[in-house]
Amino acid sequence: MSITSLTGAMWPAILKLQHEAYAQVAPESLDVLKSKWLRSPDSCFVYQDGERLMGYLLAHAWGGESPPSLFKPLPERSENSYLFLHDLVVSQNAAGQGIGSAMTAHLINTAALLGCRHIRLVSIQYSNRFWQKMGFTPMATAVCSSYGLGAQLMQMDI
Repeated sequence: MSITSLTGAMWPAILKLQHEAYAQVAPESLDVLKSKWLRSPDSCFVYQDGERLMGYLLAHAWGGESPPSLFKPLPERSENSYLFLHDLVVSQNAAGQGIGSAMTAHLINTAALLGCRHIRLVSIQYSNRFWQKMGFTPMATAVCSSYGLGAQLMQMDI
């Protein structure tokens, strides 16, 4: 099992995992997801067991207080104040194996190498406890209702 860079051939498996993972938030389109990868390919990767995709993580440069809107491709230009962890999905068949923690640790190391001082994310589907265990703290900034009930903006300082 290994964490590797995301490639264009992986999108069908990524879309399948996305549809499997989200119950409270509608899945985003391929174009929207690809816009995250194209903005910051060095901070987007997958977890594989041989040829089988077990999880993926999409993170990209972002700025400003509000997180990016869901269901819209990223704008061509934006402030690059921090890394925004847009999506972390682990296959239900691989739950509890530490894949999410390993991918988050890999992102933190990548962010440090890229010179980022902060990582932000929106915790959805009541995943706050996981993110707090990983070192993220809640922020007071409100998030758009499209993120679903219980959504919480969180940040980690690197």
